[in-house]
Amino acid sequence: GGLVCGAAHIPVHLGSMDTACRAAIEGVGMNPGDAVILNDPWSGGTHLPDITVIFPAFISENSDPDFYLGVRAHHADVGGIAPGSLPLSTRLEEEGFVIQPQLILRDGEIMTALVEDLARLSRQPEERRGDLKAQLAAGAVGLKRIRELADSRGIERIKSEASALIEHSSRILESYLASMEQSSGTGLTNMDDIPDEAGAVIDCRIDLQSGPQLEIDFTNSSDQHPGCLNAVPAIVNSAVIYTLRLFLPDDTPVTSGLLAPVMVKLRDGSVLNPEPGAAVAGGNVETSQAIVEALLLAFGDMGWDVPAASQGTMNNVLLGSPVHATGTQFSFYETIGGGSGATREGPGASGIQTHMTNTRNTPIEALEREYPIRVKTYAIRKDSGGDGGPDGNAGGDGVIREFEMLEETCLTILSHHRTSGPPGVNGGKPGVPGRNILIRDGEEIELPARTMQDLLPGDIIRIETPGGGGYGKVNQSDPS
Repeated sequence: GGLVCGAAHIPVHLGSMDTACRAAIEGVGMNPGDAVILNDPWSGGTHLPDITVIFPAFISENSDPDFYLGVRAHHADVGGIAPGSLPLSTRLEEEGFVIQPQLILRDGEIMTALVEDLARLSRQPEERRGDLKAQLAAGAVGLKRIRELADSRGIERIKSEASALIEHSSRILESYLASMEQSSGTGLTNMDDIPDEAGAVIDCRIDLQSGPQLEIDFTNSSDQHPGCLNAVPAIVNSAVIYTLRLFLPDDTPVTSGLLAPVMVKLRDGSVLNPEPGAAVAGGNVETSQAIVEALLLAFGDMGWDVPAASQGTMNNVLLGSPVHATGTQFSFYETIGGGSGATREGPGASGIQTHMTNTRNTPIEALEREYPIRVKTYAIRKDSGGDGGPDGNAGGDGVIREFEMLEETCLTILSHHRTSGPPGVNGGKPGVPGRNILIRDGEEIELPARTMQDLLPGDIIRIETPGGGGYGKVNQSDPS
């Protein structure tokens, strides 16, 4: 189940794929032509819209698979109490359809009853059927490519090379850690409080010891969140792998080996290791970003050269038919870019996806064609990046995106850095905090970082995303 390679895609998905693979291996016996599906956060999943299918690759004459192939997709709606299945929930059951590891393919035949159960609970049943078939098709192509590789190089050779690749990643990280001074650092990220609901503090304490051994301790983070900000350990590992990869050479392969010299410490019942059944909708979209921010602050506290904080949020916007709607319903979900943090090398980029997300924006033409939504504004949020001062570099600017509702709509927003801006480093100023605004009959109503409510035709939602933090006085000398 160790990660050998993955697409250069969404870090929060890929860094947790080995957890999903191991859960499938442990939960279900697989034969040729089988595939296992799952989304249960305590059985290999992350949050419920992320559905993973694991395919065994039987190439040699062995009774066990030679490799496994994972295909993960974020589905637009898997049921639950709000369109998009990322609600302000307090329990997992409010977020949608839970799938523990089970067969979705048996001897090449689709388990149609399971597909229909998911389709029935989704607000777009045909879309769910289509997206699941697309995942199965992607897996079929992947298995074909693995077999072609084995035919050209030999299965035993590529199995040996896969193990060597994982070990190679580990050695690269160990070499880097050995080159750094033994030290300790602390990073704190305080996720926004909203009325009647606590936020969450991500407390990251890092200790680099001889060996080398890197201990990353999150045990002082907040208790389990009463709402949906909880993240399961797979999300934490994804954020750790991603952050460590930032310091390594460009050609370092992303494998499970990047965790070999690392000890990650979590506390049972905390926001980063919640009890089964806790709400987790915002864990891998928002809390993952806060984990990366805390990690980078801690590494910076150790003297490592780190960028200023980026926007630290995915600015999740979910719009769909109200809960009482009947007939054909719609569900639209997107994340919105913002400002990236400045670095020693230069200013941050504006209007860009940062860290744990890597999704493209939705083209306005496609959005307006498919949904009863009109985009009123899409622009760079000028001067929202943190100032770096006369000898530093400014953070990148955020984005302004306005949606006008053409019919009754249910809105969910999951965001962060609305009460405080992403911090700068080396004396740089923080980026400007984001804003969520409802415009109704010409009146502007400020919305909290996390909100869920019904909208009327003519209502406008304006999202102003945070700018990146600034980098203070730049030392032109080589930091190494």
